[in-house]
Amino acid sequence: MLLPPMNDYRAHFNNYARPADPPAYNYADVIDGYGSDPTRQALIWTNERGEERRFTFREISEASQRIANVLKSRGIGRGDRVIVMLPRIPEWQMTMIALFRIGAVSLPSLTMLTPKDLQYRIEQTQPKAVIAVQGETHKFDGLLGSDCVRLAVRYGSGEAVGWEDLVSVMAEASPRAKSEAMTRKDPGIIYFTSGSTGMPKGVTHSAYFAYSFLEIAAYWFDLNEQRREDICWGTADTGWAFSATCTLIGPWVAGICAFIYDGPFDPKVRLQLIEKYGITLFAATASEYRWMLGENVANYDLSKLRLSITAGEALDAPTAYRWMELTRTRIHESYGQTESFMSVANFPVTEIKPGSMGLPMPGMPVDIIDEESYQPVTAGHIGHVAIRVPFHGQMLGYWNDPVRTDEIYRTNVAGERWLITGDLGRKDDDGYLWYEGRSDDVINAAGYRIGPAEVESVIMAHPAVREVAAVASPDEKRGVVVKAFVVLHDGHKASDALVLEIQNHVKAQTAPYKYPRRIEFVAELPKTASGKVKRKELRDLELSRSRTVAV
Repeated sequence: MLLPPMNDYRAHFNNYARPADPPAYNYADVIDGYGSDPTRQALIWTNERGEERRFTFREISEASQRIANVLKSRGIGRGDRVIVMLPRIPEWQMTMIALFRIGAVSLPSLTMLTPKDLQYRIEQTQPKAVIAVQGETHKFDGLLGSDCVRLAVRYGSGEAVGWEDLVSVMAEASPRAKSEAMTRKDPGIIYFTSGSTGMPKGVTHSAYFAYSFLEIAAYWFDLNEQRREDICWGTADTGWAFSATCTLIGPWVAGICAFIYDGPFDPKVRLQLIEKYGITLFAATASEYRWMLGENVANYDLSKLRLSITAGEALDAPTAYRWMELTRTRIHESYGQTESFMSVANFPVTEIKPGSMGLPMPGMPVDIIDEESYQPVTAGHIGHVAIRVPFHGQMLGYWNDPVRTDEIYRTNVAGERWLITGDLGRKDDDGYLWYEGRSDDVINAAGYRIGPAEVESVIMAHPAVREVAAVASPDEKRGVVVKAFVVLHDGHKASDALVLEIQNHVKAQTAPYKYPRRIEFVAELPKTASGKVKRKELRDLELSRSRTVAV
């Protein structure tokens, strides 16, 4: 289903009426519909070894139906949770569509997760099946019940002893499977995201998850039936919602080909692939654009690129100006959260103000509200970035956690109920929103949301550490990185060797992207009278240091 074009933002936003929700929905039916054209290209995949695979929508549809039948034959069905821990390979998309098809609840998971991370997710959701790449299956040893279905994709190195080969059993399954008629209240997908305190929260979205991407595809990506030749490359890891936005749903809901690359980040390779495959839409974090601008961009033929897209972290104005100048494309930043999708963006018919998040998405009642009264504020005033509920794309809640779910909502005296994003912002006289930082302690590094409590709990397990506080530290390339202020036990001395030892300790205990790239040993941490660490004071210290260096 494609939405009407936006010719004038103000008129379109003010008069926008979102299509009514269908009484039943299944995203797999959308893929099947595009599959009615046997030639319509859906996916181009390659990896660092130069291997390449291409698929039409019909092939994706049939593969997902085979996987659906494999799962159903093993007792997996509507409402059952399934962990999907696959890298950037076609089987990830096929599996995700299969899970939508049978009404199961998918848990997209980073392959970087450690057994400790997985144990927490398993305890929280009690999955009935796990689908993983063979080299990561050992992480589940001792964590799954005997009745849990185990399916492995044979890709890369490693073994999967005791796991069924997904591709082999797919070949034996029927390519015809009926889609479940799902409702708005049915859970469909869970993304675990970090909070400022405590363990990760399971953000649970409805089975209508994909239906909430209609505006994203039409207005932020500028996709329509006339853009049949577009190829959209989203670089995000499969465990993040931004990957769903750019490789699973954003382009596919409009029938556009997605491109995925399984390989390490290399700015030269990024530019080479955009040139080689004629990428027209490129979606990456601000950090990736900054690294790519370190290369001689003019040496690459990027003439097919028509639009650049970014989200996940704030895009600074110098990076935006330089990228647009060198590539001669617009760069559309968007702001969103796992809990609420993209709620603010830049659009083809609007002015780009580099450094700004953009304007509210049509149909999204986002505003800046006062931190105490929860009433909308006037232009120039800093307040909470908030979204008035209900709205499309709103999460069902945090999985099995009504208390933490309630904590993110506020109601003002006018009876308006708002979802508080945890971000601070302001709006200008033209209605553009500007990011002013976090209102809590979450660290947003290179598009990864990292809860300081998670990092601190792992560092505290090191025998040399007495106390620790983790905060965001400004970084020229990554935006911010994790920094740990560490107080040592008596008998231990600060050294470069100890820094490396603590970093390796963290990498071994939790997902590597959470490790502190910077560690500073201090005699004591700043605390309140009640003994709570003042992370804000440490954040402000790091910010002041970065400004001093810049001057």
